[in-house]
Amino acid sequence: MLPLSDAHAHVSPSGLGAEAVARKFRGVGGWFMALVSLPPNHYGFSAGLEGIIKSFESHVVECGRARGEGIKVACLAGIHPAYVDELVRIAGSHRTGKVLEIVGKALDHLRKLILDGRVDGLGEFGRPHYKTLPESVVVNEIILLKALEICRDTNTLIHLHTEQGGLATVASVNYLVRLAEVPRNKVVFHHVSTFLAKTVEEFEYMMSVLGREDLLTNILEAGVTRALVESDFIDDPKRPGTVMYPWDIRGEVEKVLSKGGGYEEVLTKYLVDNVVLLYGVPPP
Repeated sequence: MLPLSDAHAHVSPSGLGAEAVARKFRGVGGWFMALVSLPPNHYGFSAGLEGIIKSFESHVVECGRARGEGIKVACLAGIHPAYVDELVRIAGSHRTGKVLEIVGKALDHLRKLILDGRVDGLGEFGRPHYKTLPESVVVNEIILLKALEICRDTNTLIHLHTEQGGLATVASVNYLVRLAEVPRNKVVFHHVSTFLAKTVEEFEYMMSVLGREDLLTNILEAGVTRALVESDFIDDPKRPGTVMYPWDIRGEVEKVLSKGGGYEEVLTKYLVDNVVLLYGVPPP
């Protein structure tokens, strides 16, 4: 039975919580999880700087609880582009400077968390994947560049949330990565579609792909090797099971293997080898 990893998931004390999620994932052969912070409202915190910092602190506690269940954990914290979009809308289009000031202070706190060894990396940062105010996209790109600079200065990795725009998406991010002088092996495109996967692979970036049978089969057939498997579970009691439960990865992987095709070696790469390479953790 292949060991399982979850390359991008969220946990919240308002939902099932890290202990229950990690325990159940370990029960189906899970060995590693990359846990990514949620926006402040998911924890019941208000919008603004204080809420962002409280969300980071709450997430660090949840990461520790998951580790207590015997799962290896990469604890990542960031400011989701949809939350930045919300801040821009609250502030108004003519007060984007205020948003940049708030987020700048939050990034300073995040840098300190990394340097103190309490956070292992950044995530998620990027651009909204839906139509929004142009100034929101610009503010998010400025924040992404600042996050990439932290990534460079602290030698940590970053998970990106982007639109699925093919070459335009990857080429534009590649330009920012080069501008910030960040090694490509520190940048992960999160929740990548089949359409985007080949381009991400061609640019030699790592990616995480939702652990559904159809998506896994598609990228395996496309010859993609630089992938990890994610659930993108959001642990929201109002939307149970969204996007998928981490432990459901087991059944989806088994479905892929049952069809034959000789994909066990590449799936092992996704679930173990790429995790070891990206996060520097010992294999299971």
